[in-house]
Amino acid sequence: MPKGGDLPWALFYPADYSIGSSNLGMHFVFRMLREKGVAVERFFEYPTPFRSVDSDTLLERFPIITAGVSYELGVVSYFNWLKTAGIPLSCQDRKNRSFPVIGAGGAITYINPLLLSGVCDFIVLGDGLDILDFLTACFRRYISHFDREQLWEELGECDSLLVPPIHIQNGKVIKKRVLNKVLPVNEDYPMCSTWTTPKSVFGKTLLVELQRGCARSCKYCTLPGSFGKMRFRSFEVIKKQLDEVLSKIDVDQIGLVTPEASDYPDLNKLLDYLLYKEKGISFASLRIDGLTEKMVLALAQGNRHSITIAPETVRDLLRFSCGKKFTNNTIIEKLSMAASNGITQVKLYFMIGLPGESDEDITAIADLCRSIIEQTGQKLIVSVGPFVPKPGTLWENDPFIETSAIRKKYKMISGELRKITKKTPQLRLTSPKEAVEEYNLTWFSYKDSVNLSNSIEKNVPFEKKSSREYTMEELSLLW
Repeated sequence: MPKGGDLPWALFYPADYSIGSSNLGMHFVFRMLREKGVAVERFFEYPTPFRSVDSDTLLERFPIITAGVSYELGVVSYFNWLKTAGIPLSCQDRKNRSFPVIGAGGAITYINPLLLSGVCDFIVLGDGLDILDFLTACFRRYISHFDREQLWEELGECDSLLVPPIHIQNGKVIKKRVLNKVLPVNEDYPMCSTWTTPKSVFGKTLLVELQRGCARSCKYCTLPGSFGKMRFRSFEVIKKQLDEVLSKIDVDQIGLVTPEASDYPDLNKLLDYLLYKEKGISFASLRIDGLTEKMVLALAQGNRHSITIAPETVRDLLRFSCGKKFTNNTIIEKLSMAASNGITQVKLYFMIGLPGESDEDITAIADLCRSIIEQTGQKLIVSVGPFVPKPGTLWENDPFIETSAIRKKYKMISGELRKITKKTPQLRLTSPKEAVEEYNLTWFSYKDSVNLSNSIEKNVPFEKKSSREYTMEELSLLW
């Protein structure tokens, strides 16, 4: 049996261990549940999907199963994982107490929780750290003497939980819910990794969350509209927790997690502190216009010689329309500074299919790459993927590019980059099939989620039936 508490709770991340083990949301939930006396254990899609990584306990021992889902395709993985484990996907078929309660949370719930609604008994809307006490109390009563319908009714009393069996009737949302997106970051909540492992994609890096929310207005991005106003953890709060953590564990690298590192008001003070502690530093996200020499030197002193930036597109005016107000000249200037301070490799992210895009915007990607190579000598890795309109963004009503157009634009980019004979950039392209699947999942209604679960149960092809307009209407009824 699971150890560490009176409530066996399986915490699943729908990805390989190397990816899931670096997800800070999972770290925070795991830590807080353990502190509440919950026998929570972690499960991942690979390498051992139905045994916990904490004690090798079988999944069947856990009456509560929740997943942290960060990405649309993770929902499909979650449903398939449950089905393979022999768990009915319909919550009505799980009324028997021999089957576990199924829930979900994570970044996807800020955007479209209906995607999960065809399977889950409950869905945490937005940030769930402040309702863990409520959830654990409900589940302990359920384990003791509740039946499933009693549990649904009690969970349904929480404004920031969507309980599909009672909040969705005849395929329609019948009760408004609250998207919880304003958790105070300086109160007593976790901010650092709960564990570190060399098997993580970041290696033994201690991740530290500096900020939530975003005040920028990038039109394709879900952060400004979904994740709340920009809130920073104070330097004093961060230093206090880091002093405590670093006195107990030995790590060489500190990863700073924030939508944009240069927005953090005490960044220089924090960098000085970490360098004094002789820790290497990495950044989860960088905007090239905010890159400073001090940030680059901090990277170099931690033996980091690569940075990642997202110009999104090449034409300045089109980039401005996206919400990123910096020019190609700024990109060249900042990367030249970075090169002179030890940054030898740059990863560049571009989107295709943006509103207002022309063929010249596509072929010009190679022109920008050629200029960077000529003026900085840096090695380039170029990642390209289609623009996917998301709910809650300023471009939510704009069209998604057709598959044939994706392939055409990819061919143009590939052909132009091959013409660069000196340090030819490495090109990485998002699969058109994966992009289309992401777009379709993004705009799932409750009926689509049910249809997907039925298709998985019966092992038959899935067909999306709802329109984007229908789903937008359903989301408007939700909050």
